[in-house]
Amino acid sequence: MRYDVVVVGAGPAGSTASKFLSENGIKTLLIDKSHFPRDKPCGGGLTAKVLEKFEYINDDLIDAYSYGGFLYSKSLNQLKIHSDKPIIAMVRRKTFDNELLKIAEKTGTKFLGDTKITDITIETDGVTLFGEDGFTVSSNFVIGADGVWSVIAEKTGLRTNICSFGLSLYNEYRLGEKAINTYFSKERFCHLHLKFGGIPGYGWVFPKKEHVNIGIGVADASVFKKNFSFSLKEVYLNYFNILKKRGILPKDLKIGKVKGGTLPYHPLHKTFTSRVLLCGDAAGLTNPLTGEGIDYAMYSGKIAASVLIEAFEKNKTSEKYLSKYQKRWKQQFGKDIELFFKGSKQWKKDNEKYFSIMKKDKKISDLFLQITTGNKSISKIKWKLIRRFLYLRLTDLFS
Repeated sequence: MRYDVVVVGAGPAGSTASKFLSENGIKTLLIDKSHFPRDKPCGGGLTAKVLEKFEYINDDLIDAYSYGGFLYSKSLNQLKIHSDKPIIAMVRRKTFDNELLKIAEKTGTKFLGDTKITDITIETDGVTLFGEDGFTVSSNFVIGADGVWSVIAEKTGLRTNICSFGLSLYNEYRLGEKAINTYFSKERFCHLHLKFGGIPGYGWVFPKKEHVNIGIGVADASVFKKNFSFSLKEVYLNYFNILKKRGILPKDLKIGKVKGGTLPYHPLHKTFTSRVLLCGDAAGLTNPLTGEGIDYAMYSGKIAASVLIEAFEKNKTSEKYLSKYQKRWKQQFGKDIELFFKGSKQWKKDNEKYFSIMKKDKKISDLFLQITTGNKSISKIKWKLIRRFLYLRLTDLFS
C-alpha cells in the first residue's frame, strides 16, 4: 500500500490533520491501535477558541455547555464564577473522538483501526511503517499523533527531552439528566479544587448532559512522587468522599473503577524531522498548568496538514522545509505554552493570598477565567493582570 500521507493516531490531532489533508486531495491513511469508538482519559472540556476556529464542531459533538462554576483554594475558600455565555463546552471523548474520525472519513480519509505501529524507516523517496503481524505501509510523509508515548517520536529520535510527566486519575459517572440538573443546575456549574490535599495540581468536577467527570491531576509527577508519601489513588478516594460530604455528589454514588492517564509536561525540543511531523500529545503540546490539550492537538493537526499540502504543491520534502511546522505552531500558541509552563511552578507554592485577591476583585477573577478557559491568549492578557495586581498592591499601601 502507498499513500501520500499516513497519520498515526486517530485522536483530535490525527483526525483533524486527516480531514484537512483529504479535503485538499491528499491521499491519506489514518491508523490507530484501538477499535473505535474508544474512551480516552480526559476531563472533556473544549475552550471557546476551539469552537471558533473549527466551525464544524457543532452541537451534535457537544454534550453540554458550562456557564460557570466554583473555584476552591487549598483551604476550601470558595470563589463563584458565572457568565451569561458558555465559558466551556463539555464533550464525552468516546463520542467526540469518534465523530471527528467520521468527519475525516467523509472527506476521503481511509481509516484502519486495531493496527499497532511498531517501527518506522525513513528513506530518500518516502517512509515505511511497520506494524504487528507483518503489516507494512508506505507513504511520502507521516504525521505522528499517537499520544504521549508516541512510537513515531521514539523511533525517529525526536523524544529526547521528556524527563517528567503529568498524571491524572478520573472516572465518568452516569447520573441521568434530572440528577445532573439538580446537582449542577441547567447551567452545568463546574467545581475546581486547587491543590486539593496539598498536591501540586487540582481536582475537577465537570458535569455533562447525563454524566459527571471527576478527576484529580498533578502537573509534574516527579514533584508529587518526591514530596508525598501517599498515592494519587488515595487522593482521588479522599476527593470523591469530600465531594459527597459537601453535597456536590449524591451520597450513594459508588467510586467504581478509576482510570489513569499520563500527559506531557513540556513540548519536545523538535517536532519535525525528514518526512515526519509530530502533533498533539506526541509533540508534548498540552497546557502545562491545567493539562488541557484538545485545542493544541487540533491546532497542531491543522497546521501540520497545511505544511504538507504546501510541500506537495511545491514538491518539497526536506527537513528544512518541514521546519515551517514548528515555527507556525510556536507563532500560534508557543508563547502561551511557555507562560503556562512558568505558571505551573505556582503549584509548588502557597498562593492562598492570590486566591483571596481574586475573590475580592472581579476584574482579576474575570482575567483569570479568560486565561484558564483559553478564551484569551495569556501572552496578550498577562500585562492587564500584572497591572491589576500592582494597582491593588499600591491601593493597600496608601489606604
